[in-house]
Amino acid sequence: MTGSAAALEERLLDDPDDAGAWAAYAAWLRAQGDPRGDWFGFEALAATAEERALVPGWLAREQVHRAPPGASARDCEWRHGFAVGVRFHVGGRRDARGLRELMADWRAQLVSRLELAFADEAPARGLAALGQADLGRLRTLRARYSARGNQVARALAGQRASKLRVLDLRHSGLSDEGVALLAGCEGLGGVRALYLQGNRFTGRGLAALAGAPLFAGLEVLDLRYNPLGPAGAAALAESPGLGGLTTLHLHAAELGAEGVRALASSTRLPRDLVRFWRAREGR
Repeated sequence: MTGSAAALEERLLDDPDDAGAWAAYAAWLRAQGDPRGDWFGFEALAATAEERALVPGWLAREQVHRAPPGASARDCEWRHGFAVGVRFHVGGRRDARGLRELMADWRAQLVSRLELAFADEAPARGLAALGQADLGRLRTLRARYSARGNQVARALAGQRASKLRVLDLRHSGLSDEGVALLAGCEGLGGVRALYLQGNRFTGRGLAALAGAPLFAGLEVLDLRYNPLGPAGAAALAESPGLGGLTTLHLHAAELGAEGVRALASSTRLPRDLVRFWRAREGR
């Protein structure tokens, strides 16, 4: 692949709705004699109402063959015949290994959004193979409403590189151990939105996260419904790397009066956030 084509794929991974990048990518594919270049604009070729009525059925049949291995067409998000997002079901060891095959397959080369849907019976000790999958091109990773957040954190810790922008581990059973693993992931420096609400980590885990310089680019951080206490609030208030936050979700009742005072007197957090907590300090 030429450098220009690789750059186009990077643009599409960043934004699957970039019409200009799609048009240029289609032209490059056609120039290479790649039949995938003919997938673009198929709807526009339908000249009559009867032909247009046939398009959905044709697309549905084609998507069956274009879905990455281990994923059904209905579990994929599509753009111009390419899968750009996948909801992948994990029920055990075999599926954990299957994720590696999915991410290595050519049909997943433009997949930038991945949601891991864990079955209740998925064995926590049998998911080590998740870390063998190459997740380096993902921009969004979600593993919500499961009890496997720590396993996802371990998988991320084993990645050589990452371009994640959104990480969503809400209600995933994430503990202090899991948060500490995230804090040590050098590849997560590009994360802009981090959703960790509804877990079971404490102020000790949050202190590791708040002290990690790699999260200096965070803009959105959701920490609600965790037993953070005053220690967690103090860790946030003293963090040297959260100055870029625009949105911070916390419940005052989970911090206590001492925790609210710590946030209200912070000299590290953005001014608007400090003002918000000052307004609640006397309540």
